[in-house]
Amino acid sequence: MTTLAERMTALDPAAGHAALRRAAAAIVARTVGHDLAVWATVDPATVMTTSCVLHGAERDEQLEGEVFAHEYGAAPDVLRFTELLDGPLVGTVRTATGGDPGRSARHRETLAPRGFTDHLRMVLHDGRTPWGAVELLRAGGSFTDDEIAAVAAAGRPVALALREAMIAGRAAGGDIGADPTLAPLDVEGSGLVVCGPDGRVAEVSEEARALLGDDGRLPPVVAALAAGRRGRTTGPRAVHAPTAGGRWLRFTATALGARVAVVVDPIRPGRLADLVARARGLSQREQEVLGQLALGRSNRRIARELGLSEWTVQDHVKAVLAKFGVSGRSELQAALFLGTYAGSHAG
Repeated sequence: MTTLAERMTALDPAAGHAALRRAAAAIVARTVGHDLAVWATVDPATVMTTSCVLHGAERDEQLEGEVFAHEYGAAPDVLRFTELLDGPLVGTVRTATGGDPGRSARHRETLAPRGFTDHLRMVLHDGRTPWGAVELLRAGGSFTDDEIAAVAAAGRPVALALREAMIAGRAAGGDIGADPTLAPLDVEGSGLVVCGPDGRVAEVSEEARALLGDDGRLPPVVAALAAGRRGRTTGPRAVHAPTAGGRWLRFTATALGARVAVVVDPIRPGRLADLVARARGLSQREQEVLGQLALGRSNRRIARELGLSEWTVQDHVKAVLAKFGVSGRSELQAALFLGTYAGSHAG
């Protein structure tokens, strides 16, 4: 019998990040019982929630807003995703509170009143970078040690698939410029979303609707940023997140008295290149070498610029080419331009 982690290796990144999360949710639901699951993407740099797929219920914006208030508000709580990132990556409220989940404000004020008795949270981490987060909620009973271990083991395979779904497509063996996540936007400039003191959206500009792809709903990242600003936390004011269609946008929050404004911008090429490097699993030194290769520099010049031996540079170059799935420098530069920068030069 295959394990939960083994079944996750069959996930198809080409289906898109939302479809992939729905498939992962269905696999987990057949193995670890729960009543509601939230599968989220996160900004790799901040671990802030950017989009959610629910399994077991329709979207509940009131519940979502309350959870975000606990996650990004000023008062600390157990099992925040930033806390999990620096520790075990996975945990349950019962274990985190020593068997007294009422010690968690999230559980006491938001989840227990809705009938939930335990919840499990996990950061989807590829070994270097977080790409998503999962929350499983159970009404009746607690998650067992075996269930927690099974979900934990599945985290990395899901993260590996998710990063491929969220970032630029593969360069080898296909059209390296065909990734729809990097297609040029049909709008110019910034959009604006204004949230009132209660967190509800008061105004959405036409530019914001055009950038987001107006389906009548704003992505959860807007509510998350607004909650953080209302709580006056030291958390991130800007987050990079993909839309449901896969486009990356930048969301920046600022306080306007009792209200919060969230500015929506097309992502800038420099930041997107960093995300692509994260997705490929490049080390910090490999990212530095990649930057030199993008400028067309020789191994000798790279060695001089970075203070390395040519042999070391050669090893890094081989590693970069392998991680991009290309065989030479010309293919690498084509992959970088067509897959990362070309869309920003359109028009």
